[in-house]
Amino acid sequence: MPMLVMLWVSNFKGGTPELVDTCYAILVLVLPFVNSRTWSYQELEIVEVVADQVAVALEESQLTTEKLAEQNRALQQAAKENAMMASQARNSFQKVMSHGLRRPMHSILGLISIL
Repeated sequence: MPMLVMLWVSNFKGGTPELVDTCYAILVLVLPFVNSRTWSYQELEIVEVVADQVAVALEESQLTTEKLAEQNRALQQAAKENAMMASQARNSFQKVMSHGLRRPMHSILGLISIL
C-alpha cells in the first residue's frame, strides 16, 4: 500500500523551527496562463468543495492506515505469544519424553551388562 506524503508543518518561535505533530495535505491547482480568464464564484466554490473532499479523504486514509498498523501490531503480538506457548509446550514434552525414555533405557542397558 503506497504511503501518502503529507507536509509536516513547523512553527517558527523565536527564529527556531519547532515540529508540529499534525500534518496537512496541500492541493495545488496549476492552470495554464494562456487565455487567462476570471473565475466565477460558483467555479471557485466547486474547487473549494473538491479540495475539502480531498482533505477529508486523505485524513480518512491516514486514520485507516494507523488503524491497520495497530491491528498488525496486535496480530504480531498474538503470534509471538502463540510461538512462545508452542515453544514451552515443546520443551515440556521433550523433558517428559526424555525422562520417560531414560528409565527403560537404563533397565535395558543394565540387563545387557549382566549378560
